[in-house]
Amino acid sequence: MGSKILKLLLLVGAVYLGMKYIFPMVLPFFIALVLSRFLIPPAKRMEKLCGGRRALARNLVYLMFLLALGAVCAVILYLCYRMGSGCIRNFNYILEQFHTFTGDCCKKVEAFSGFDAQEVGRKIEDIAGEMSNGALKISREAGACLLSFFAKALVAFVATFLIFHEYEQVVGMFGKTWAGQQAFEILRHMKEAFGAYIKAQLTIMGIITFVCIVGMYLTQTPCALGVGIGIGLFDALPFLGTGTILVPWTLIDLLMGNYMSGAGKFLIYLICTCIRQFLEPRLVGKTLGVPPLFVLASLYIGIQVYGGPGVLLGPISALLIYEIWRMNLQNQEQS
Repeated sequence: MGSKILKLLLLVGAVYLGMKYIFPMVLPFFIALVLSRFLIPPAKRMEKLCGGRRALARNLVYLMFLLALGAVCAVILYLCYRMGSGCIRNFNYILEQFHTFTGDCCKKVEAFSGFDAQEVGRKIEDIAGEMSNGALKISREAGACLLSFFAKALVAFVATFLIFHEYEQVVGMFGKTWAGQQAFEILRHMKEAFGAYIKAQLTIMGIITFVCIVGMYLTQTPCALGVGIGIGLFDALPFLGTGTILVPWTLIDLLMGNYMSGAGKFLIYLICTCIRQFLEPRLVGKTLGVPPLFVLASLYIGIQVYGGPGVLLGPISALLIYEIWRMNLQNQEQS
């Protein structure tokens, strides 16, 4: 019994170190392998159209993949540009509305609590100044992360091109080794489980988005459809969720005297929170075939250990530990 516990602890430590330090380094090559596997079926169909010329077919498929990806990125950049340019054009109006809003809020606070409105206004300006300094620091960190992302993306695309052209040889060479066979077996099981996990998360996000859209319509919020979709998508982000938007929005409505609207938004927040807390462990646990408590623990521990990415790395680490331990027990029974 003691040896099994020791082996399990060593396995947990090895998975943690691998996911924490090794996985980020090999991630571009792992993405390249996944993309190559994704491009192989259309490449084989293209090869028939090209009269059996494999190199030409794979070059064409890879080029079409890059063009499609570039088109998606161009649309996203265009939408960001439109939003950014609109904010810049209306910057003075937005600033004026912000000052009007803060002035009204300060008067409401003074009437409610007795604090001097001017003193409250100065406190708000101090907080805004601290937030702007923090935003500048965050922007610098975000710039460094963005450069790192582009560097890894470049490596991933080059590696995809190289692996894609020699995919059968790479997989065949790796599959001949004992470690490769074990890795492929683990990846096969994890692919099924992780696909079920993503499907469950999309289902939860879809339900919450629907609730947000209906709630925005019932509270007569302008652009209810777009706002509801935005809040629903925001809920999928680690550490954020609907409360990041709905709770401050509720407080603002209450300060402005819009009590029914504020109560409605707070109710939407409570419903969305209950939906996620109730459905996530049950739906994810059902699709993965594991107890809901196991899923909840893997999410919580993953976030505590890995930070924000732990919402994905936690369940992946737990599945990896489970699959390696299961294969170890099977090998012991066979030997």
